[in-house]
Amino acid sequence: MDQHYISRKVIVAKPSDLLVDSAKDMSLLNISALAVVDEKGRMIGILTERDITRAAADGNLNSTVADYMTKDVIGIDASADLQDAARLMIDKGIRHLPVTDKGKVVGIISIRDIAKAIIQI
Repeated sequence: MDQHYISRKVIVAKPSDLLVDSAKDMSLLNISALAVVDEKGRMIGILTERDITRAAADGNLNSTVADYMTKDVIGIDASADLQDAARLMIDKGIRHLPVTDKGKVVGIISIRDIAKAIIQI
């Protein structure tokens, strides 16, 4: 995958973080997803705009990240190409894919990143 389109700095949240704090972080950093990691730094979930919207609709922004994060994370290997990433996002109805290299998360690619790549081709 062209590394140019992958968010190289993975911003993380802990499961015990408050959603309202994570939402503020996302807003300040102008990002739409956070990797959720355990105490050993292993990715155990992803928190997206969609999850925050669901919590807001439930009136639960003072809940924890663990309460609303997506636990069954779908990711893609860094060796895959952009078309594979786009196809996977469409097939699964998701907008963010953690990118892994040898099992370690090295970035996140979003549907916006895919669109930018297509426009520049």
